Amino acid sequence: MTNQTNQTNQTPLSNHTERAEGTPSALCAGALLALALCIPMTSCGEEEAPPAPIVRAAPTPPPPPEPEITVKSIAELMKEHNIDERVQLEESAAPETTEKRVAVLKFWNAFAKSDAAYAGSHLSDLDRKVLDGLSKSGAWTATTSKISTIEVQCKDDGEGFATFAVITADAAEQPMLFDAVMSSAEATFTAFPGPPDIIDHLSGEDSIGAWKTYVDGLFEKYANLPDEVVEIPQTDLQPTDGEATATTGGNGDGPGGGGGGGGGELKKRPHPPLPN
Repeated sequence: MTNQTNQTNQTPLSNHTERAEGTPSALCAGALLALALCIPMTSCGEEEAPPAPIVRAAPTPPPPPEPEITVKSIAELMKEHNIDERVQLEESAAPETTEKRVAVLKFWNAFAKSDAAYAGSHLSDLDRKVLDGLSKSGAWTATTSKISTIEVQCKDDGEGFATFAVITADAAEQPMLFDAVMSSAEATFTAFPGPPDIIDHLSGEDSIGAWKTYVDGLFEKYANLPDEVVEIPQTDLQPTDGEATATTGGNGDGPGGGGGGGGGELKKRPHPPLPN
């Protein structure tokens, strides 16, 4: 009885062991375990592939440098355009562009060479009419033929510029100032106003600024003055009817009678009606 009991208890143990080691269920469990161990890896037993390279766009090239603006010297332009040596313009007082330099040199060159045709073609309408009058009277040639030097200054003002000159002719100095406006490579010059004694008010290196400041001050001064009202007295000195009676020998009872003194108040005689 005792041995039989022991055999009964040992048999299930032996059967369980055999099934665990040999049944398909055990084999599947082992395969799943091996697969689970391989999942975290990219490929079991193989090296991880390198990451794909990052492609970046090529940088935008910088814009090409702007072409360098070349300004010709005054000496070079005077030789190139056959400018009279009496026209004197220093580099420090010259315009900033070649086109403006050529325009101002050729303008003052017309004064030095008495070329009224060129000067007139580059003046404003009003100034051209003044020049035409001087040319017809002979004053232009008579004056410009005596020029010994033309000392020029210029001052840029955006699109245009101002040009000033002291013209020495027959030992006398005459200052002139023009505003110029460029159109393509040509310039139109307009005379700037100034009193006869303007040269006495120019000092320092900036004669153009001094001239305009002085003239602007004159305009402001006179613009603020009150208008002067001039009343011209108008009196009709013809005698009135009463005065005429006394004067023509009345009895003395009228105005101015008796003692022969002055007459009464002078009154304006009404004008007769205009004829039809």
